Formats: sequence, C-alpha cells, structure tokens
Amino acid sequence: MLKTDRQVLVESKPESIRSLYDKYAGVLLGYVQEIVKDRKLAEDCLVRIFCQLSEEFGDENSEGPRNWAQLQRYAKVKLVSYTAVSGRAIANGETFRLSDDPYLAALSAEQKQIFVDIYYYGKTVAILAADLNKTEEFIRKTLKEAFAILRKSGEN
Repeated sequence: MLKTDRQVLVESKPESIRSLYDKYAGVLLGYVQEIVKDRKLAEDCLVRIFCQLSEEFGDENSEGPRNWAQLQRYAKVKLVSYTAVSGRAIANGETFRLSDDPYLAALSAEQKQIFVDIYYYGKTVAILAADLNKTEEFIRKTLKEAFAILRKSGEN
C-alpha cells in the first residue's frame, strides 16, 4: 500500500506529539506531581499540557518540543502561568501546593518568594527586581542566601 505524505511524516518524525507522549508522559507526570503534590491534579495538568501542545504544535510544520529537556521546559512554562498566592498557585480555579516542602519552610517570606519566582516560575533576576522594586544585587544576594539555607537544611 502506498503511504501518503502525512503517514510518512508521522512515522518518520520521532519528535511527534504522540511519540513525546509515549516516551515521556510517565516522567512528566512525576515531574508535575512533585510540583503540585497531588496525583489527580498532576494528571489533569498532564492532560492539559499535552492538549495545549497538540493545539500549538499539531501542524506537521510546527517546531515544538522534540526531547525531554524541551518538553520539560514547555511544561514548566505552562505551569508558570499560574499565579503565586501565599505559597500556592492558582490556575483555572484550582489550587496547586508549591510550598508544602519542609525545606522551603526554613526560608523567610522574602527568600521564599524570590526562590519560588526564579526557580519555579522562571522569572529572570531583572524582571523580578522590577516586579518587587528591588535592585538586582539584592535579588541575587537573597537568592544566594536561600540556596545556602536549603543546602544546610538538606544536610540534616
């Protein structure tokens, strides 16, 4: 049977969405679950992430994620769109628990906010400094202190 151009493209394109799902859905579910700390919510997020991925990059000419690192970065960006509210992030009326981690409890409110905004939400130092009306030097210093506290609490 003669294969159509679309069939050949889908079969020969290892970075297709189906292939990404087959290879990385389980790993991505674990990654998301570590962030949201809720299995059901992580599953819902995984479904939403792949639906959005399909909508944005479903066309065979689109350049979407092709490997685990790119897929993880894409998922992180999608999870970043959730707004931090008192240690929680809210998306579409659902609450994600980001800071139930006992290590983050050792940080001051300011250190936690800076750490979470940079590490979880991917904000740059410059953007965060502008958002908080602080200097970039202050943000870097506070982030460095937060990492020192986290390292020390991890050793215990």
